[in-house]
Amino acid sequence: MKRTVLDFGLVGLLAVGLVAGCSSSGGSVSGSGGNSGSGGNSSSGGSNGSGGSSSSGGSNGSGGSTSSGGSNGSGGSNGSGGSGSGSGGSSAACAAASADLITDFGSGTAQVGTAYAGADTGLTKPTFDTSSGALVIMLDSGMASTMYPYAYVGLPFTACTDASQYKGVKFTISGTISDMCTIQFSTVDKEHNEPTNNGTCDKTSGGSCYASSKIFTLSSDPTDVTINFADQMGGGAASDAAFVDPTQILGVQWQWNIPATGSCTSMVTIKNVTFTK
Repeated sequence: MKRTVLDFGLVGLLAVGLVAGCSSSGGSVSGSGGNSGSGGNSSSGGSNGSGGSSSSGGSNGSGGSTSSGGSNGSGGSNGSGGSGSGSGGSSAACAAASADLITDFGSGTAQVGTAYAGADTGLTKPTFDTSSGALVIMLDSGMASTMYPYAYVGLPFTACTDASQYKGVKFTISGTISDMCTIQFSTVDKEHNEPTNNGTCDKTSGGSCYASSKIFTLSSDPTDVTINFADQMGGGAASDAAFVDPTQILGVQWQWNIPATGSCTSMVTIKNVTFTK
């Protein structure tokens, strides 16, 4: 699906950062994203939500940036977004995904590196742990002071990945989230990341760079959630860019969209992240 104009909504997909040469209750408003980082397993806040050394994580907003290598993030879809995935070289074709499984946080087989986290200015970023064989995330954001506040956690691919043989990403998730907050998911690609983060998005002409996203409902019971690439909307990229280019994936990211002048608390457990056909 191609864009005809730049998307400026409430998109706040964190900041997904990727490596190698690389929404809970409903609602329609998301937070803003951040910038992503590069190399190693690091993450940064700011516009991660959807970028930063954090990353890529609704459908509005202005964007952040992506990163190369490491564990970073990418912008979201609501608010001022960010896109933080980075991987792969500048123009070389990305390698095909090596398996359906992206990570199960325990078998040792994973196509992603260390998770990253970030949050909007003045907020406390999420903490996470994978020692239990799942990605367990805790968020107590503190009081927001910006228009589209956000926080995020992402997983950077170890290299830019071609997942065009798949339709999207599925994961098992459960948890709680405070009222008025929403949670969204983003697959972060190169077209929504800046060149400095191994992306191809150029915001020098006044545009923005952050990943598209899809808000989903968070259940207290473990539930399989599938977000197809075609489900994602919004994001900041060139006017002719697809919402997601599955041939150039840098990472995946979950972002919490926080009420303006409000706060958000959440505890989430994620398992078995896979590509789906």
